[in-house]
Amino acid sequence: PELPSAPAASAEDAHDALLRRLRELGELHRTGVLTDEEFTMAKQAVLKRM
Repeated sequence: PELPSAPAASAEDAHDALLRRLRELGELHRTGVLTDEEFTMAKQAVLKRM
């Protein structure tokens, strides 16, 4: 029988993915790709998924 995946592991993976996304957004903002408003909106959208 297959072992069920540990919920903690998938929650951790999702959390890591969100942190990576926030870092990417921060870098895009820092380099001028995203405006302050775009960065704020994107960050809020990512944080709502946590």
